[in-house]
Amino acid sequence: MAEPDAYELIRTCLSHRPDSTRREAARSLVTPDVDWEPVRQEARRHRVLSPLFHALRHLLGDQLPTPVRNQIREHKRGLKIRNTFLVQELGRINQHLEAAGLPLLAMKGTVLARTVYGDLTARQSVDMDVLVPRSQFSEVERALQDFGYEHAEKRKRLTGCRKALSLHLDGQWQFTRARGPFHLDVHTRVMPPRYSFPAAFDALWNRAQKVRLSDEVSVWGFSPEDRLLSLCYHGVKNQWRALKYVVDLAELIRTQPDLDWANVVEYAERTRSTRVVRLGLSLSQGILSASLPADIRNWVQDAPMDDYSFTIEGYLQRRRGVPVLPYRERVHLQLATKDTVTHQIRYGVYSVLQHIWSVFLKP
Repeated sequence: MAEPDAYELIRTCLSHRPDSTRREAARSLVTPDVDWEPVRQEARRHRVLSPLFHALRHLLGDQLPTPVRNQIREHKRGLKIRNTFLVQELGRINQHLEAAGLPLLAMKGTVLARTVYGDLTARQSVDMDVLVPRSQFSEVERALQDFGYEHAEKRKRLTGCRKALSLHLDGQWQFTRARGPFHLDVHTRVMPPRYSFPAAFDALWNRAQKVRLSDEVSVWGFSPEDRLLSLCYHGVKNQWRALKYVVDLAELIRTQPDLDWANVVEYAERTRSTRVVRLGLSLSQGILSASLPADIRNWVQDAPMDDYSFTIEGYLQRRRGVPVLPYRERVHLQLATKDTVTHQIRYGVYSVLQHIWSVFLKP
């Protein structure tokens, strides 16, 4: 199977078109002599192997070759084991911080798998991400160390002003479980300061919703509207360099029928995030046929991001030959998704500071 066909099969299976349409399109691409290895490689490159396996099993079932069905079964089993461990560990961390009177919002990972995909085996989780108030980071740090966590290797040599600067520029700190496989990213802001995502923890906490990850574990997570905004920003931050970011956003749109779209628009306009959100919604609709309410489609088209949508769509299709967007296009994308000149200047200033920190100051 040629590489473009592999990408098209993945995109077809993960799209939000009717099942009958997707099934027919998938069958037309899956010939008897299909080579599945390029499909698996392309799915790994786009970090969507788990949702692809789910979609293939749903659409083609017994029509899949036996080795592929066996691989899907083994992948699901391994992912269930790993994500179950992550959920249990996240539950223990949450209980420990809660007992110390420290609030925690779980981000991404298993929370997205449960709230957006409805299945812990439908999305792979690399580590655990949590958001805590910046003013209480030191207390969280001590509580985690008491619980058996230590600074990740790359953070151990950062102390004093260097540590404070790193935490400010990155907006997060990495911890690892002593003598264990767990990695924990503690965020003090959803996005680094060069992005305009609101940094106030209290506002996110007041809108938070309880997420039931298992019979024993429940944690606080973002509201659907805040989650949508964070996924749009996360995509821009990573230059939408993998289908994973589009799939996460499209799945949230599909599985949250009660999403308060009026609140999304009002919030995006108030926080000067309209270009970020419009691009995310445009990509979800253009690449995966995500269904948007008519008034939201009109809102997206009021200030279309078509030029950048086409750039990202073309880049994703040729991802193997172009691992990252060219530097000029990356800069153009970042500046084009800022609503105001002030935010463009802020992005530039913090990017320069981040570069100086990485090259000259970081040990």
